[in-house]
Amino acid sequence: MAGWDERIALLEADFPGWHIWRSNAGRWWATRTGSVLRRDELGTGRVMTLDADDETDLRGQLAAQVGMDSELEG
Repeated sequence: MAGWDERIALLEADFPGWHIWRSNAGRWWATRTGSVLRRDELGTGRVMTLDADDETDLRGQLAAQVGMDSELEG
C-alpha cells in the first residue's frame, strides 16, 4: 500500500479542485480550492469542506460532490 503522501496525491489527481489531507487524529479532509463559494452558490448538499473516517468514505463523498457540481454546470 502506498504511503499517505502518495495516497493523497492520487485522490487529488482523481478529484481536481480539491485539496486533501489527513489530520494527526487520523481523519481525512478535503476542501475546495480556488474561489470560495458563498452558501447560495453551493446549493443544497454542496459543501466547501468534507471530512471522513477513512479514505474510502472521503472518496465517496468527493464523488458525490463532483456529481452535484456536474448537475449544476449541466
